[in-house]
Amino acid sequence: MRNFAIALGAALVLGAGAVSAGEYQITVDRVQIDTGDFTRTGVGFNGASPGPVLRFREGEDVTIRVTNNLSESTSIHWHGLILPFQQDGVPGISYPGIPTGETFTYRFPIVQSGTYWFHSHTGFQEPDGAYGAIVIEPKEPEPYAWDREYVVQLADAHPHSGNRIMRNLKMMPDYYNRKQRTLFDFLGDAEDKGFGAALSDRKAWGDMRMMPTDIEDLQGFTPLINGKGPAQNWTGLFSPGERVRLRFINSSAMTYFDIRIPGLEMTVVQADGNEVQPVVVDEFRIAVAETFDVIVEPKDDRAYTIFAESMGRTAYGR
Repeated sequence: MRNFAIALGAALVLGAGAVSAGEYQITVDRVQIDTGDFTRTGVGFNGASPGPVLRFREGEDVTIRVTNNLSESTSIHWHGLILPFQQDGVPGISYPGIPTGETFTYRFPIVQSGTYWFHSHTGFQEPDGAYGAIVIEPKEPEPYAWDREYVVQLADAHPHSGNRIMRNLKMMPDYYNRKQRTLFDFLGDAEDKGFGAALSDRKAWGDMRMMPTDIEDLQGFTPLINGKGPAQNWTGLFSPGERVRLRFINSSAMTYFDIRIPGLEMTVVQADGNEVQPVVVDEFRIAVAETFDVIVEPKDDRAYTIFAESMGRTAYGR
């Protein structure tokens, strides 16, 4: 077997901490997050970030007991799942939240199938690491086959906590914009386009109170794939000729990723848990909270790289 190195985003690997369907125990904990670029304290589930892969089956009833080990309130929201509103997990709207030291029991039916995810809906716990994956097996066989599968959960980890990031952005909206244009950029534009055209372009951006480099809310983050940064090299195995299903989940706080696997086409078979007419692509863009399931067929006995580049082109996972 050869390596299947996958790019970007914080998440978790299918089989790593995976549990059987039915009843689950989840704890919300302080954890250490190591991206390869930096290490900081964050929030996780069952002592890790990302949390476990929860596997359900369409048609069953699940019971999930969530214990809060934090010194603050917490919650879990089941992103994309159709369920009674009391079980949705949004504090102040669908329920009060989970106080320190207490356990809340979620009970709901599974009425759908596909790839989803779960995360805290309290404060900035989710961008601080409180997220995990959900895989729901359908009642009926799916119209496509695969030999093995992996969850590929993406995230954008920042050395600053979510609270600190919000405080800084409220003081200065471009606080984290490290690619601002300078006078020398303007002079370069004037040389290429002419002074009038360069001035008109700069005035247009000024009228909008925007900059052409303001694509991302912040820069300086490390993209994670299943909780590992680019230098940590998350790896999945395959045998040449196998059909491999990759369940992409974008659990980022704000980053859109462009996904490609150089040397491999991807056949998209699901979007946000819904089956789609299969379409073959070389690259796709995944927005915050979206999920895409793709099938790849690596023929050669070599390593491939899953590459996830931020839309602002300031960072990548692999």
